[in-house]
Amino acid sequence: MKPFSLFAAAVFSVFPALAAAADAPLLKAGDRVALVGNTLVERARLYGHLEAALQTAADAAAESITIRNFGWSGDSVLGDSRSYFGPPQEGRDRLDKVIGEFKPTVLVLCYGTGEAMSVDQGWTEEKGKAEQSAAGLDQSLSLFIEGYQDLLTRLETAVGDPLREVVLISPPPLENLGDPMPDQTENNARLAKFRDAIRELSEKNGARFVDLFGALGGDTFSGGKADPALTTNGVHYSEAGYRVLASELVSELGYRETQSITINEPAEEELVAAIVEKNRLFFHRWRPVNETYLFLFRKHEQGQNAKEIPMFDPLVARQDARIEAARKQLLEPKVKN
Repeated sequence: MKPFSLFAAAVFSVFPALAAAADAPLLKAGDRVALVGNTLVERARLYGHLEAALQTAADAAAESITIRNFGWSGDSVLGDSRSYFGPPQEGRDRLDKVIGEFKPTVLVLCYGTGEAMSVDQGWTEEKGKAEQSAAGLDQSLSLFIEGYQDLLTRLETAVGDPLREVVLISPPPLENLGDPMPDQTENNARLAKFRDAIRELSEKNGARFVDLFGALGGDTFSGGKADPALTTNGVHYSEAGYRVLASELVSELGYRETQSITINEPAEEELVAAIVEKNRLFFHRWRPVNETYLFLFRKHEQGQNAKEIPMFDPLVARQDARIEAARKQLLEPKVKN
């Protein structure tokens, strides 16, 4: 099923019932998964479907999988959007720090949409590289891969021995929704080239590769759209879109559908709700409002409130426990079978 050519019944379930394929599964008990990327990754926290798919795709015995979303809207492989007041280096340092503290066993990254859409306008303010990012497809793509390799090297160094798996996800295709939305055909043609380069990068680094662009029909539909549409504006995926993304992600990771499993709908809803609430709390933990007042150059005004930020930790942990309980309840039919 390719959503852009035949949408069919892809959104009738939040996520499919899945079983691990014959090859080694990605997720194991106790895994700590870091999701890193741009707008596509950050917005996934609002709906919960992507994490729910990962949680339920794992074998029933793979208990206590912890997932944290470190996505940042508008981010590039050079960390432009993550910096507050300084150059992109500030954003890179920020990401290295939080990933190093989390110590994931599995690192999942998704970049490329903004860069592919901005090969003429430029997608970074990095000194000495901004001009290259706006010099057309070939030079911009070269800078993107150079930056992506540096990002991988840095994060692997920051994590160290705990890191077991790295997954690189290609950007999904954009949709043509008609006037007044822009035509995305040329952007999709560029995205295909970025996808190919990311695949080569994953092979070079021994990482797993997930081709969301191809899985969602980007190679065949030539600027079309799903029916109903998966995006709100041709670029940003809707809740229905994330349902489909989640299904295709776990399928591309080597988990196959098993139609004999009955979905426990109340547990499914509980799992998604717990994930969304966990993400809300964790977002405030690692990206607190008014960070300038709490930790930076205006902390003399409200710095006394910084002590409240770690108070989110037990609240997040409580949601992790709620997620695990819902996951077990949801997978109970799988255990019985």
